[in-house]
Amino acid sequence: MTETLQFSFDKPSDANTVAWQAFFNDIVMPYWQEHVQMFDLQRPHNVTLRYFLIQPDRAKGIVLLSPGRIEGAIKYPELVWELGQLGYAVAILDHRGQGFSDRLGPNRHNGHVEHFDDFVDDFAAFARAVEAVMHTKYPADLPVHVLAHSMGGAIAALYLARYPHKVKSAVLCSPMFGIQTGRIPHWAAVAFAHSGAFLNRLLTPRRPWYIFGTGDYVEVPFAHNELSHSAARYQMFRQLYQQHPEAQLGGPSFRWVAQALSASRRAIGEAGDIHIPVLVVQAGGDQVVDPQRQCEFVCALSHPKSRLQKVAGARHELLIESDDYRQPTVEAFLRWIQGEYR
Repeated sequence: MTETLQFSFDKPSDANTVAWQAFFNDIVMPYWQEHVQMFDLQRPHNVTLRYFLIQPDRAKGIVLLSPGRIEGAIKYPELVWELGQLGYAVAILDHRGQGFSDRLGPNRHNGHVEHFDDFVDDFAAFARAVEAVMHTKYPADLPVHVLAHSMGGAIAALYLARYPHKVKSAVLCSPMFGIQTGRIPHWAAVAFAHSGAFLNRLLTPRRPWYIFGTGDYVEVPFAHNELSHSAARYQMFRQLYQQHPEAQLGGPSFRWVAQALSASRRAIGEAGDIHIPVLVVQAGGDQVVDPQRQCEFVCALSHPKSRLQKVAGARHELLIESDDYRQPTVEAFLRWIQGEYR
């Protein structure tokens, strides 16, 4: 019988910003500072990635976390604390070009990648490295699960489709299988991004151009953000970025957007090659990624238990949302890795 696990911790609601921030500073961050280990992962062409690992003494499983664009591990101390209380080891990769990993151009704020598949290959190398470290800590293989957000969802999906792995289940939160382009038709956005990327490579190949309308890192006030309803959690992650300016990232390059749009389509096309149960958690109020493409991805998955779960009204950042939206997301993840799909 599947173990019953309730997601309930003795912590204040995020609606009480002062109390929640005190809990975060007094409980969560000391746990992070005591338990987190940072590792280097060397990749081709002298690119060094950083990943972060938390290993409880008697772990019941390991969660590989694939963050979204602009993110790094420092965005997830609360989640790491929660999973640690439940006995899960957690490994988080800072993708190339962001977080504490090497940047790929002269401007550290420019979100750039040459080939989206580099992200996927990096994640495979990360999974192998974590497995090797785990073998030195634990006597037996632990069940492995993937948790991914946004861009990290596309990376994780392509990894699961292409690489041999030991992952038992995956949960993709607000995965990027398409980008919302507003009033611009999707085909026009694709053509614009690819044209800009071509001109950039032709004229200044060593200096990636920001896609129009973006630039260096700017701290968006909470009142104007489209990512989260939670003032406490939003202010927390902005504060962490203030404390670690080396982790700040601005807008994407033309090349990044062109590569991301192409990879999103490929992830849907290769979904049938994923043979484990996948839960897609869709944010009902998402203004960043395309929900219709998430539905297409789920329909293309091969495992009969895979499904989509919608969190009505939630914004894009489900894992730093207010409790009303975040709690059902994390509960769904915990039930899924316990085998609720069986």
